[in-house]
Amino acid sequence: MNKNMASGTSNKLTGQVGEHLVSAVLGTLGYYASPYSGNVPGFDVTAVHSESLKSFPVQVKASTRGALVQSTIDKWCNHSIDKNNRQTLGELTPLKHPDLIWILVRLSDSGVSGARFFICTERDIQKKIVDRYVAFMEKHDYRRPGGGASPQAILNIKDVAEFENNWEMLSGYQ
Repeated sequence: MNKNMASGTSNKLTGQVGEHLVSAVLGTLGYYASPYSGNVPGFDVTAVHSESLKSFPVQVKASTRGALVQSTIDKWCNHSIDKNNRQTLGELTPLKHPDLIWILVRLSDSGVSGARFFICTERDIQKKIVDRYVAFMEKHDYRRPGGGASPQAILNIKDVAEFENNWEMLSGYQ
């Protein structure tokens, strides 16, 4: 893998590689897939089954190290921070597209052949990210260590391990 990609200096390039890799794998599974390289809000790839012509959008998140998904908790649930930086979490935010397919890609230093894929829905991402955030906040009495007020929410590989190579999730589009 290019040293700049591995060091995280080119997030756009990492994203582009991830989108093209997802498109290539979808091609091997019988889908015509086209990436949009960040030009379409809400999804990155459109896939169409070669025989049924059923189509679906795909959100791709690619990374070379660290978190697979970086977000803020207020995107996924009601959230507030009081004057003492104590955080309160409420109901889940209704998703516009809960069944949107997400494919998370971990690129490796050994090149594209070492890429790992995690396939799930936006609903799965929401549940995982909120569960992880709640567990972290409970552990720290609903205050960020160090006294900050960050709403940062992430998912790591261990959080989504059950979705690795979950390509059968796409069987509804055949």
